[in-house]
Amino acid sequence: MYAVAWRCPEGHGHSLDVCPVGPLVPERDLCLNCGNPYAAKTPDGTCSACGLSQQACPAALGFPDPPPEPISAAREFIKVGLFRRAIGILNHALQERPDLLEAWFLKARFLNSVGFNRAAAEMLEGAFGKASTTDDRIWLLEEQSFVWAESENGVAALRSAEAASNLGSNTVRTHYLRGRALALVGRLEEARDEMTKVLSLDPPNSDALRARTMIEDALAHNPRKRWWEFWK
Repeated sequence: MYAVAWRCPEGHGHSLDVCPVGPLVPERDLCLNCGNPYAAKTPDGTCSACGLSQQACPAALGFPDPPPEPISAAREFIKVGLFRRAIGILNHALQERPDLLEAWFLKARFLNSVGFNRAAAEMLEGAFGKASTTDDRIWLLEEQSFVWAESENGVAALRSAEAASNLGSNTVRTHYLRGRALALVGRLEEARDEMTKVLSLDPPNSDALRARTMIEDALAHNPRKRWWEFWK
């Protein structure tokens, strides 16, 4: 699910809209609307929770004809705030093509944008088994490390980054994410070394340069800032 907070421009308070976005990890037998299983694995089988049929779900979510380019369509709907429709399109695409990496990425970034970092990380855990190549698995682990770090869980972020390294990744992104995670858990010397590695691979990388400068400052002055606030 996702929630959107609204503030009245005239000062009459706040409201919260909460809307289902279907299954976290889409499967053919899970309802696109609420994520619960269909009572029967047939097009007219209805959902055990919301009552929508498998056949009726796309139209109920605003796309009676699934778009031929689901990623670009979902991006456009997210831009204009039609989140439920966008996620429905992505979930439908993932039911058909579980290895559609861009769909997992867009879902993860949407969940992260509304503060559902943990849900995004858990979704990517489910996506890992559906990846068809080692490169795809590395990418999913990198993205998982990113969203775990966004939720200030340095231990989990480090675990994902190191899993990517164990699969043979030597990318700038893996080293940066491992360095960020190490900083989150207070292992600053190792974090500095990772950022130095990033800069050896990509000298103009401004994020790594900024991160290394902050880490070196922390090592020199022992500031009161908590480690994760360096990235705020």
